[in-house]
Amino acid sequence: MPACTTMASDMAETWRNCFEEELICPICLHVFSDPIQLPCKHNFCRGCISEAWAKDSSLARCPECNHAYTQKPSLEKNHKLSNIVEKYNALSVEKAGTPTLQCILCRRGPPLPAVKVCLRCNAPCCQSHIQTHLQQPCSALGHLLVEAEAVKAWTCPQHDEYRLYHCEAEQTAVCQYCCFARCHPSHGHAVTDVELRRNDIRQNLLRQQERMEERVQEIEEQLCKLDSDKCTVEDRVCELKEEVRLQYQRMHQLLEEDLGRTLEALDRAQARFFQENAAQVLALGEQRHEAQKLLSSIHTAFSKAEELSFMKNTKPVKILTDRLESCCVWIIWDRYRSFSKY
Repeated sequence: MPACTTMASDMAETWRNCFEEELICPICLHVFSDPIQLPCKHNFCRGCISEAWAKDSSLARCPECNHAYTQKPSLEKNHKLSNIVEKYNALSVEKAGTPTLQCILCRRGPPLPAVKVCLRCNAPCCQSHIQTHLQQPCSALGHLLVEAEAVKAWTCPQHDEYRLYHCEAEQTAVCQYCCFARCHPSHGHAVTDVELRRNDIRQNLLRQQERMEERVQEIEEQLCKLDSDKCTVEDRVCELKEEVRLQYQRMHQLLEEDLGRTLEALDRAQARFFQENAAQVLALGEQRHEAQKLLSSIHTAFSKAEELSFMKNTKPVKILTDRLESCCVWIIWDRYRSFSKY
């Protein structure tokens, strides 16, 4: 029975290591949590893809293949992958009573549990002997220490060898036998030392980080400038509004003053006209009265002129004629004065 249990545990561990790389979310680089599948057949954690799309609401793209969607597709759960993840997580629980690696450098007393393992030297080390081991000679590539709990993850499930190489085509760490079996350069695969490749990736990420930090700084400066421009425009608009308001107040005041002067001028002209009109009415009234008296005298003289005895004394007629001529001269003079005003 114990032998069967050990065999089943080893098989479970082998299965877990084989599928470990296939169950990693490309966004968070952890095992899928509530995996969903996009129409382009790529899988992501529901929370990861939702957060990625929430940062850019203008266009939805697949982070894996960069395929653009005109409308955000519905996030359908990948039930099969979800079941596989559940089984994987069940196998990830460490078996009780797993043997603990012992430090090979402890000479006095019982060896202490190892906290680090050098994959190149296959040497477990306790915390006290890590520096001692790093001072020992090694290959040109140097020591490669990992956590003792991560040794199984660095062990090839097929060849039981440490995965010290990185295959660029498969984007995963492989052992030396995997390099010969499927990752040989003759197969079109580029293979490098895992530590060298890690340093290259770190350098690339560092450059990307610097570029992104510069970009963030540029955006921050642009945002500050936009905010400053907004405040400047707002202040300037307030100043212009005040200037325009004062100008309109001044224009309104000038118009009011001009309106008052114009109305006063019209009132004065009207008063002058009324005064002259009254004077003319009075003069014409007097002239009419005088003309009526002359007209009555003419009627009387005309009646007397019907008799021959009228010719005995025409002196009254002469006086009347002179008065008529004088009256006509004054009428012509008044008309001339009236027309000359216009």
